[in-house]
Amino acid sequence: MQTRTVLLAGALMLATTVAVAQDMKIGFINLVRIEKESATAQRATEALKEEFAPRNQQVNELQKRIAAAQGRLEKEKDQLSPADVQARSRELSDMMRQSDQMVMRLSEDFERRKSELGTRIFEETQVAIKAVAAAGNFDLILQEVVYARPETDVTDLVLKEMAKRGGTAR
Repeated sequence: MQTRTVLLAGALMLATTVAVAQDMKIGFINLVRIEKESATAQRATEALKEEFAPRNQQVNELQKRIAAAQGRLEKEKDQLSPADVQARSRELSDMMRQSDQMVMRLSEDFERRKSELGTRIFEETQVAIKAVAAAGNFDLILQEVVYARPETDVTDLVLKEMAKRGGTAR
């Protein structure tokens, strides 16, 4: 008798779970689209370009000077004394080392800032997702899926919510 009661209770719980699962409202978002299309992400990209443009220009100018110095050294090598060739080669090496250091610092700083802005974009995206979920009575919104019907895609709603909120990616 007790086994039958346990089986009956289990069957009732299973039936209840299936009934609840059928009424769930599920959506998904495409994070790649959020990163490409959101105004927040676009502003962050522009901010990065503006912030790092002067340093990129400095690196480019130094690399042009290095190329010019290399060209002059190659042309004048036969006419210079060995000491002058060695001195110019040392100058060239110093300039190359300086360029390498500038590129490395620039790259590290760029990646750090990109990560900071990415964190802000992620946080704003999460707020927008929660607002869309609450407004649309969603039970579950997924960020990565292998397959989903197109009508379950709520990316446009999240993008609109982010635009409505304005964002502060800078």
